[in-house]
Amino acid sequence: MPLKPLLRPVCGRCGKPREGIRHVCRSNSSRKATVSLKLSFGTCPNCQKNVSNPLTHHCKPRSDFRKRKTAAAKREKALARKRRQAERHDYQACQDRDCPRPLCVAFKTGHKLGYDDGYGDGFGLGYENGYQNGYHAGQDSASGRAA
Repeated sequence: MPLKPLLRPVCGRCGKPREGIRHVCRSNSSRKATVSLKLSFGTCPNCQKNVSNPLTHHCKPRSDFRKRKTAAAKREKALARKRRQAERHDYQACQDRDCPRPLCVAFKTGHKLGYDDGYGDGFGLGYENGYQNGYHAGQDSASGRAA
């Protein structure tokens, strides 16, 4: 569709095209709202922009840079979240004795206290049971009696 030059009425105060007798001016200027005629080639059928000079007009496609940039930022954020989850520290499998993480310290302290209590209780019970069963068997074997 070829571009045809047209003379269009334009508001002298705000510079917007007038589409008839009435015009609501969006300017705060004190200039008189006069009507002037300007040469216009209309809008480009490809890019829908006003064409002031058809010889110098270049259609520029709308860029999707912002959309690609936000998508890349979201991907990077998700990747960082995955990395953080992969680097999670398992406090039960931590072999570092001087690990400063609170969960590791609490788990190792509780494990050590529980182990010491359990070992002491087990040793005491084992000693009593062993002594009760083994003392008489030892006495019998020392005296030469068969059990």
